[in-house]
Amino acid sequence: MKYQTYPAYKDSGVEWLGEVPEHWKIASLSKLFNIKAGGDLKTEFFSEIETENHPYPIYTNANDEKAIYGYTSKSNYSANTITVSGRGEVGFAAYRDHAYDAIIRLLVLSAIGDSHCKFFTYFINAVIDFRVESSAIGQLSTQQISPYKVTFPAFSEQQKIAQFLDHETSKIDTLIEKQQRLIELLKEKRQAVISHAVTKGLNPSLPMKDSGVEWLGEVPEGWKVKRLKFLCNLITEKTTTNNKTVIALENIESWTGKYIKTESEYGGEDVAFVSGDILFGKLRPYLAKVYAASDEGVAFGDLLVYRPNENMVSQYCFYQMLSEGFITTVDSSTYGSKMPRASAEFISEMYFLMPPLSEQKEIVESINSKLKIFEQLAENSKITIELMQERRTALISAAVTGKIDVREWNTPNA
Repeated sequence: MKYQTYPAYKDSGVEWLGEVPEHWKIASLSKLFNIKAGGDLKTEFFSEIETENHPYPIYTNANDEKAIYGYTSKSNYSANTITVSGRGEVGFAAYRDHAYDAIIRLLVLSAIGDSHCKFFTYFINAVIDFRVESSAIGQLSTQQISPYKVTFPAFSEQQKIAQFLDHETSKIDTLIEKQQRLIELLKEKRQAVISHAVTKGLNPSLPMKDSGVEWLGEVPEGWKVKRLKFLCNLITEKTTTNNKTVIALENIESWTGKYIKTESEYGGEDVAFVSGDILFGKLRPYLAKVYAASDEGVAFGDLLVYRPNENMVSQYCFYQMLSEGFITTVDSSTYGSKMPRASAEFISEMYFLMPPLSEQKEIVESINSKLKIFEQLAENSKITIELMQERRTALISAAVTGKIDVREWNTPNA
């Protein structure tokens, strides 16, 4: 949609605002809002149990997360106010449409006179960069936020702009949510394809047999069921990490086995691996940290190194270890509540499927082909999300700085 501009503009006198509509005003935040730091809540006044009688939300961080506590006195802050994060994600503004409490890391803006809080919430998030004039990157005080300049029209126009943005950003957010859901569905489909292929094969007409293993169920008749230790050797020989590629749990993406580059440096020694080895994360196995090595290096920390024998295709082993049934079964064996780990002994005793080599190769090729399609679809969705987020930001910025005129806009009929 093409939007109209205002008939006349003037220099705002503020470098980062540029020109604004001729009839708009410019003022500092302190002229429009009472600005206070959130209260220092006393923990003895709260319990971690939500109660029906005291449902006041206590906002705790920039990302608008809240905890509900049983609270026995009146909420400190009224509805129709703004909170701005003073720590962490500095400068993130949130409009509050109901009573709440806010801990000290949040700054609370209460309107003086006719200031539409929803309009100014959009303005702060889209336009103001509190780092422009502040050296305190990780913290923002009431004194630092007070002098920042904003531009604004009359209250009725502020209200119209806020309504316009509520409507338009809601449509964009809905489209973004659909793309995000598609990405999640593709992840689920990806896992289903892997799990089915490595346990049931590619040909649905093949005769099946009972595997004798609960989590495997029926498997193709020509497949053998053996314990992992008879198909893959557990490698324990250690070497120094000096000048070698080091793979740790943080370098492995959950459920995909993709390599994640980090800046971490590791010293000492640990288990050496070579191309074709499979690295399996024994810490919190539900995270499914499995890696198929394409080069040599060192597996650091809670990674077990398995080397498939001549009866197994390495990539097939990788996909079978990444299958949902295998991960769930290993995870059920963990010990330790805070840092649950699976033992190498348990994993080595796990049942593994061994199709004929030719069939293993066909399965790997089929999985790789399908996953490539899923990854391309997911990448397309990510690009779409980025474009919509950019449009959302640009639309908000244009509306709250007067680059577009929405005074004649009306909410479309549903």
